[in-house]
Amino acid sequence: MMSPAMDNQVAELLEVLDADIRHLEDTLTRLDRLRCLLVKREDSALEGLLEEIRGQSQTCQTNEQRRQGLRRELAAALGCSCGELTLSKLRQVLAAPAGSETQRRWGMALAQRQSRLRTLTAQLTREHTLTVLLIRDCTRFNRSLLRLFFESGGRGGTMYRPNGTAQHQTSVSLMSMQL
Repeated sequence: MMSPAMDNQVAELLEVLDADIRHLEDTLTRLDRLRCLLVKREDSALEGLLEEIRGQSQTCQTNEQRRQGLRRELAAALGCSCGELTLSKLRQVLAAPAGSETQRRWGMALAQRQSRLRTLTAQLTREHTLTVLLIRDCTRFNRSLLRLFFESGGRGGTMYRPNGTAQHQTSVSLMSMQL
């Protein structure tokens, strides 16, 4: 049988998991916006998005600390180490046949959160990979453009005359940096 204190801890844990779900959903939305803004090259909107992401860091840290505190408390109440307590183990405890109807409801609610978190985490992993690939392609493309504009046909941009003075090859590049 669960104590009222443990009931409160499970309720708090569900709130923390709900906050995690909202954070993952927001992160997926931000990654989508990031890709759109990168493709459109909207620098000011990108800066705004980065500020928004920075602003969320404190909220995430607070939620993480709250989750870890609850995990320690629940582990102590269940007589196991903090490292041993997982959502699956907590669900098993709540779904025990000797448990109350309230415990089974907590277990079902916990299972729903766990399933949603797994789905969102898998989606986030995929979206993160796609975003990294887009950024790499943008970087490669930008480097290619810079090389095309500022290098001389794949060779160095400067040659030296027999008297030691520099001779810039302005006829090969698309853009001449010589004044």
